[in-house]
Amino acid sequence: MPIDDSPAEGPAGAWVTIVEFTDFQCPFCARAQETLRLLREKYGKSVRFVRKHNPLPFHPHARSAALAAECANEQGRFWPYSRILFERQSQLGPEAYAAWAREVPGMDVDRFEACTARSEPSPRIARDQALAAKVGANGTPTFFINGRRLVGAQPLEPFAALVDEELAKAKASGIPAKEYYRRAVEAADGR
Repeated sequence: MPIDDSPAEGPAGAWVTIVEFTDFQCPFCARAQETLRLLREKYGKSVRFVRKHNPLPFHPHARSAALAAECANEQGRFWPYSRILFERQSQLGPEAYAAWAREVPGMDVDRFEACTARSEPSPRIARDQALAAKVGANGTPTFFINGRRLVGAQPLEPFAALVDEELAKAKASGIPAKEYYRRAVEAADGR
C-alpha cells in the first residue's frame, strides 16, 4: 500500500502503518474515528496513520468535504480540520467549510477559500480513488494495517489484534523501524 504524499499522522518510522480509505460523509467512517483515537493512545509512536480519500458517489457532500480537507492539507492543517469534518458530518456543505477553517489555529482562511473555490478536482482525490479501486477498497472505511485489509467500523479488538501481530512481526524482522514499511510492506506489494 503506497503512502506517497498522503496526509500522515505519527512518525514516518513507525513499525505499523494504518492506511484508511475514507469518506467524510460516511457514518461508519465517522464512527471508526473513536477506534483510531484509542489506537493512537494505546500504541503511541509505534503506529502511523495515513488517510486516503474515497468519496462515494451517493454521498452528495463527500467530494466537497475531501477537497476542503485537501485545502487544509495545503497549509499543514489536514488532521485538525478532518476531525472537524467527521465531528460535524451532519452539517457538511460548502457553506460551512470556511467557517470551520476559522476554528483551526494557524489556518489562512483567505487561502483556504481560494483553494475550495477552484473548479479543478484535487489530483490526490482522483489518485486515491483509483488506488482504492485497484486494491478493492470499494466501501468505506477500508483499512490496511501494514498491508493487511480490515473493512468497516470495527471495534478496537480486531484492530489491536492485527496491530499486535504486525508489530511483533516488524520488530522480529531485523529491519530498522524507519525502513520497515518501505522494505517489508511496500516491497511485498511490488513497489
